Amino acid sequence: MSNALSILSGIGAAAAGLAGEKVAKSGSIPGLDIAAIIPALLGKSGGGAGDLLGKVASVASVASKAGLLNNAKLGGVAELAGSLLSIGKASGTASKAKDGIAGLAAAIMGGDGSGSALSSIASMALGLGKTAKDEKSLTGMASDLGKTLAGSFGVSLGGAASSVNALDKVLEPDIKTDLFKSVLKGIIK
Repeated sequence: MSNALSILSGIGAAAAGLAGEKVAKSGSIPGLDIAAIIPALLGKSGGGAGDLLGKVASVASVASKAGLLNNAKLGGVAELAGSLLSIGKASGTASKAKDGIAGLAAAIMGGDGSGSALSSIASMALGLGKTAKDEKSLTGMASDLGKTLAGSFGVSLGGAASSVNALDKVLEPDIKTDLFKSVLKGIIK
């Protein structure tokens, strides 16, 4: 899996965990379909049958729902994800963090996108989420995670906040979606 696709999947797993959900060892994250998220962030709805983006998204959708994000046929989705995210150099000690938001960011950056890695990220986020006193605190944690990914690991999302808001058209409105969007807003260039 591409590093960018792995990072987006890791952010999804973290959002699920912060929202109090576990991620199965298969890596499937119900309600956060990476194959629908990437075209929405790119400002495309998936296109018609002849559209390459639409074809790639439909293959990826089947694979992601089946927990097969490491499938070799996902090269197109990985390439699209790579066009969305840029990754700079990590600051000195950032990748060594083990706890808190910094540790969660390090786990996302060090993850390989496998189901077990995503499950671990969600479990770590679940523990952090339990320390939040309310939904506002959870949103603050998600925002801090985005800022940590950007500031300590050099991750940035191309586009504007409007591209993140486009996710409202493809994702169910719930706390997990709101947390996912809060992380993404923290890494917008």
